[in-house]
Amino acid sequence: MPNFLLWIPILFLSFSSTAQINNALEDQLNSISVSSEKVDVIIEWANSNYKKYPDQAFEYLQKSLHLSTKLKYHKGIGLSLMRMGVIEKNNENLTNANKLYSDAILNFNIISDSLDICRTMLNRGNVYLKKKQFIPAINDFFIGLKYFEKINDQKLLFAAYNNIGLVYKSLKDYEKSYYYYNKSLTIAINTKSNSSLYYCYNNIANIFSLQNNYGKALSYYKKNLDVLKVEPNKYKLAQTYHNIGSCFLKMANYPLALEYLYQSLELKEKIGNKNLLISTLNSLSHAFYAQNNYQKALEYRKKALALAIETKNIEYQKNCNREIFHIFTQLNQPDSAFYYFTSYELLKDSIFSHENLKQIAEIQEKYESEKKETQITLLEKENKSKMWQRNSLIVLLILLLGYAIFIVRSYYRNKKTHRLLQLQNERIQWHKTLLDQKNEALSDSNKTKNRLFQIISHDLRSPLASVYNIAQLIKIFIQQRKYQLLEESCHDMEESISNVLSLTDNLLSWSLNQSGKLPYKPAILSLKPLLENNLRTYSSVAKQKNIHLQLLLEETVMVFADRQMLDTVIRNLINNSLKFTKPGGVIAIGLNQSDNFVELWIKDSGIGISEDQIAHLFEIDHSQSYNGTNGEKGNGLGLLLCKQFIEQNKGEIRVESTLNLGTTFRITIPAAENTNEISTILSSNANAN
Repeated sequence: MPNFLLWIPILFLSFSSTAQINNALEDQLNSISVSSEKVDVIIEWANSNYKKYPDQAFEYLQKSLHLSTKLKYHKGIGLSLMRMGVIEKNNENLTNANKLYSDAILNFNIISDSLDICRTMLNRGNVYLKKKQFIPAINDFFIGLKYFEKINDQKLLFAAYNNIGLVYKSLKDYEKSYYYYNKSLTIAINTKSNSSLYYCYNNIANIFSLQNNYGKALSYYKKNLDVLKVEPNKYKLAQTYHNIGSCFLKMANYPLALEYLYQSLELKEKIGNKNLLISTLNSLSHAFYAQNNYQKALEYRKKALALAIETKNIEYQKNCNREIFHIFTQLNQPDSAFYYFTSYELLKDSIFSHENLKQIAEIQEKYESEKKETQITLLEKENKSKMWQRNSLIVLLILLLGYAIFIVRSYYRNKKTHRLLQLQNERIQWHKTLLDQKNEALSDSNKTKNRLFQIISHDLRSPLASVYNIAQLIKIFIQQRKYQLLEESCHDMEESISNVLSLTDNLLSWSLNQSGKLPYKPAILSLKPLLENNLRTYSSVAKQKNIHLQLLLEETVMVFADRQMLDTVIRNLINNSLKFTKPGGVIAIGLNQSDNFVELWIKDSGIGISEDQIAHLFEIDHSQSYNGTNGEKGNGLGLLLCKQFIEQNKGEIRVESTLNLGTTFRITIPAAENTNEISTILSSNANAN
């Protein structure tokens, strides 16, 4: 809860600053009369703010695109589309990004804008690279490179060389990748750009690491430490420490590996990126595993697995389960090992289709390669008489391979079908459970409806009928001048109307609460004035029945509750006690206070309630009408309403009773001093709104 409260002002400031920026931009746009200038302002704002406010930037770029299209302003159309493509690429919507870039290039072509065409191609090439479409990627990069060399734009040349190096790295052509990385390094050195130097050193180090030349890789990673001293960056420093630690780990220099990996872990924990943390935790586990420290290896691998589950990263989960299986195998704990192996197999199956196709392609490629080598060897070493045997062997291998693929695919297809059937059965059971719950809710609703009709038809009609009859008698008494009987009839009418009003209030409150239209607005309330006001309301009724009302409360006690609901609860409980207390009786109201809650009790010396009645006292379908000591009508709705309102105010209601000795109702309400409880209620109330 304290952390949540700390975030509230931060979020408020964030929303406030965003609104201020949007208002400033709108004011600037309103001051411009030329439409094309508005487009330029929006694009300039989006270029500066798309990383910090991507959603707002995308929305404004759509406006500039619409305005540019209307004006046939192709420069504005192209720039809007290009920046929208960048935002979509950052959101991993690669297909949308590719289309936006291609549309931008078409508009730049209309106005022969070669620079923006090539800049957009750089961006589109990065999308192709992410999608592992290397041929169109390198084609876009080389078209851009040729133009950037022509205009000698060092910044764009750096990006083109670097991107081409990435393509060749993905194709495992490390020599060409190193060549283009060195080209970009030369530009970074000449332009004295520390940020560019960092990426160049990192890329070259990765090439050497992939070639198992860890000494060379370390030298470039350590150069980055010098770069980061000049231009500090926590994220880059954490990655550099991790890379250095990984090199030492592969060189089996475990003390140095642990030293750098721990430094990386400390920085990544401060950054808070969970995927980054997983990679370092896995490396630490690997280092301890290599030193036979299986407990430490297990500790870090389990932390990595927990984060992988939290981030829903299936690949990381699969790898962590596999490694934990190996650790438990070393620890001779077969049960635990089997559990993690099973988890690994399930995760492996979930991504089977992709990996299976890849494996089959590799098998086919390997087979084709081996077949060609076999043919060449046989042509050189064997004579024509053995050609038939060679061809037979090749055919047999093809058949065996095809049969093996058929068996594997059939097995996994059947397994997948079985799992789909299991899921379908579970879905059917889930729907059945939902239907049962809805039927039960419908049954409860019908019981509630029937009880309400009973209350309205009987408990509400009876006093109204009495009022009608008394009204008829009043006319007769006035004509006959029987003023004593007239006064008594007026008193009876007042009592009947009071009962009707009380029941109507309860029915209205109950129906509003059931429909969710009764607002719940808790606040800090003083309990004493609320009790005194209700006692004054019922003082005349108490006098008529000769019942003594006592308020055993001296000091002011503050509670946290909805005033209207709490007032309804107190009113109903006092009214209930008055109905079932004989003339000459006593009704006392007091409280017990603890740190978090206030317990309010209302005790009477009435006729009491049986245990069977108490068991169904707060159930509408079991509640019955009971007459008070003077024939007053009771219907049970008031007590049901009390229970619902008290529970809505985070409290509870209890009843203690002994026949012919009296009844005590106890309700608990959050105390105003209970700040944690109040904060929780305010938070949930705000979320509901």
